Amino acid sequence: MMISTPLFKHQKWRIFAGCLSVLLCMNAAQAQVDTTAAEEDFSKYDNLKVVDENSVQRFCTQKVFGQSPARLITIGYEVHGGFKGDFALADQGKGAAAETQNIRSSQGLRVEANFPVISRNSLIWNIGGGYIDHSYNFANKTEDIAQPLARTLSSRTLRNFYATTTLFKPLNEKSYVLAQVQGEYAGDWQFNELMPINATKVSATVLYGQKPNERKMWGVGLTRTFRAGEVNYLPVVMFNYSAPSLKWGVEILAPARADFRYNFTAQNMIRLGVELEGTSYRLSDKAGYYTNTLANNTTPSNIELRRSEIKVRAIWDRPIKDFYWLSLTAGYRTFYRYNTDSGEEVFRGFGLVNKAPYLEVNKLGGAPFITAIINLVSP
Repeated sequence: MMISTPLFKHQKWRIFAGCLSVLLCMNAAQAQVDTTAAEEDFSKYDNLKVVDENSVQRFCTQKVFGQSPARLITIGYEVHGGFKGDFALADQGKGAAAETQNIRSSQGLRVEANFPVISRNSLIWNIGGGYIDHSYNFANKTEDIAQPLARTLSSRTLRNFYATTTLFKPLNEKSYVLAQVQGEYAGDWQFNELMPINATKVSATVLYGQKPNERKMWGVGLTRTFRAGEVNYLPVVMFNYSAPSLKWGVEILAPARADFRYNFTAQNMIRLGVELEGTSYRLSDKAGYYTNTLANNTTPSNIELRRSEIKVRAIWDRPIKDFYWLSLTAGYRTFYRYNTDSGEEVFRGFGLVNKAPYLEVNKLGGAPFITAIINLVSP
């Protein structure tokens, strides 16, 4: 006679009991198997060798210790104090007489960005761009100004939109090649009133350099640049150096800029130096200031303002929070060139190659300036 307990009264519990029994049996059988692992045969590794560190390809980096941080995004504003401007046509028989104007101030917005597309030990490729504008506040109203350039500056803003690409290619641990190409769309254009695309100016730089150690790197090359206001082909020299203590150093990219750097800490530094800044701006003459001034109502084609300035300045850099840095600049600005051309791009070579006269030769006075910039820097 079978005895049936309540636990196994239903069919589902019988199935569960059966499965449990099978699992217990399997576990018991597995316990009888000898699971002792065989001893490792290390002789099969006899032919393997440790990689010699000297055979690993190494590449130099694009910065030195203590150098100011690379800026990814920049938003700033610049204000210049008052100064005088002597505006004149080169040939006074053609148009308006020379005119002196008081300019109360000038100011401009600066927004720039630079991001890595490829960032490897063997290659760094960045692309970037920016927008810079500059406007002038004249003491006299526009309608009370006769000279055409002064009237233009009084009523319109100078704008520059640019795009740039930079390639840093280390050749080995000690040497590298750096190349940069930049296109600038500069003029008195408005957002609803653009210039022809052929007004774009193209600059380029290429140099070869050496990096003997992590505190020093240098390079020499050639640049096509508009920093002097008009196109020029010049030698370019780069030299970045930090002292063994990392408390001071120099950052030079001549003829663009040269700075002496003092590091209070790794994230608090001041730079003292000089910078050459400028480009050539297309003037549209939409209001007809030149047409109404020049003899016989003739307008020169493609009027270009050759603007270039030299800034002697001090820059204080320090973080606000995390990777957000504040950059404050104070200094004095003088104009190197502020002339206009009545024609296409002219390579004068500082008068050594081409002595073509300018349409206007103007002299603008110096002025103090301050700049405040918020930067997102590279980690």
